[in-house]
Parts: sequence; C-alpha cells; structure tokens
Amino acid sequence: MLINRGKFMLKKDNKKLGELLLDYKMISHEDLSRALKMQKEKNKRIGETLIDLKMVTQDQINWILSKQLDIPYVQIEKGQLDMDLLRKFPEYLVKNYNLIPLIEIEGKVVIAMADPTDSEAIDKIKNIVDQKIEIAFASFHNILDILGYIEKEYPSIWQNAKNN
Repeated sequence: MLINRGKFMLKKDNKKLGELLLDYKMISHEDLSRALKMQKEKNKRIGETLIDLKMVTQDQINWILSKQLDIPYVQIEKGQLDMDLLRKFPEYLVKNYNLIPLIEIEGKVVIAMADPTDSEAIDKIKNIVDQKIEIAFASFHNILDILGYIEKEYPSIWQNAKNN
C-alpha cells in the first residue's frame, strides 16, 4: 500500500507489526500471544506492550516500523549535521515535530523524523522546502540527544532566523 504524502510516497507493508516481528524471528508465537492478551487488558499499542514485557527494544520496534513503511532507519551522528541546512528550518518545527534535516542531495532534502507518519509535520515541511522530501526514521531519543547537542554547541543557530 502506498501512502500519499504530497511530494513523496510511503510504501506501507500490509503486515501487522507482530507478524513482521515473527517473520524476523524477534519474538515467538507464544510471545505474541502473551503480548496481544496484555495489549487488550492495558489498551496499549502492541509495540509498547512488547517493550513493557521486555520482549523487544524500542530500537527493534523502530527498525521493524521502518521495514513496514519501507523507509530507512537511521542513527544520527553529530558529525552528520548540516548546520546550514538546519538553519533553513524554524526552531519550532524541528523541536515540536522531533525532526532533523540531514542532507540536500540530488534535488531532494532528507529529513529524519521520530514519527515519519506525522502528516501535519510533513505538510509544514512542504511549506518550507521547495524540493522533494525523503523521510528517514530516527528514534525519538536519538533526535532529542541531537537537539540537546545543537542547543549546547550552537546556541545561536536560530537567533537570526525567521519564523521562529
């Protein structure tokens, strides 16, 4: 299934998260049955339930979700940051939607997001970027760590920027 995101498309695997975890042998059928039972009792998402039960890690869930959505899962390193590109994005957008613009290449901008299905964030990005957008998936904690690093090492990065 393709999810239309304006200037780009996300391909979504029709398999459920639990099925993909089984396919990649990250959990057993017994694990999934136990988690599904607990999920109904606690009214949580299956990924959260599996993490609560310590059957998988958040990184494993993120990796599987990236497979499900057919987008890359990245670990952002400090040395990868393009500060000139980052300055083009308003501070509120980066912080409120937990995203990091990574690179401009071949007429497109690659953006790492903690929630690559957030259509509101993607719409706001499209209003700023006049190029094709390619989304990568990064963990929420990785993005928060990078934002903390940016604030510490580049405290004035957004001072002279517009739309903050």
